[in-house]
Amino acid sequence: MKRLFCLILALAMLLALAACGGAPDPNAGVYVAKSAEMSGISLDIDSFYEGGLSFELKNGGNAVMTMDGQDYRLKWELDGDAVSIIAADTTLTGTLADGVMVLDMGSGVTVTLEKEG
Repeated sequence: MKRLFCLILALAMLLALAACGGAPDPNAGVYVAKSAEMSGISLDIDSFYEGGLSFELKNGGNAVMTMDGQDYRLKWELDGDAVSIIAADTTLTGTLADGVMVLDMGSGVTVTLEKEG
């Protein structure tokens, strides 16, 4: 009886581990800001974000934004090509397709980021 119980327990643990390991999201990765635009005028990304701007989209909807050397923990969602980056008090929206993310950063600023690698 103990052996049967141990076998069932081991099988249950194995199935639980297998259920956790889904396929990686193809959109996950690091996106680095390449250009910015405000009111139709192109901006030098380094002058707008002196320490740079990047988003690391992780599997499971977690994200890290690095802006001017500071890290911020966020969430992200994708619905078709529409991406949402969610912070505690704000949500950035934009598009994500073919390794290019375009985000509305507010105040009329749009940033284009490209996936590394």
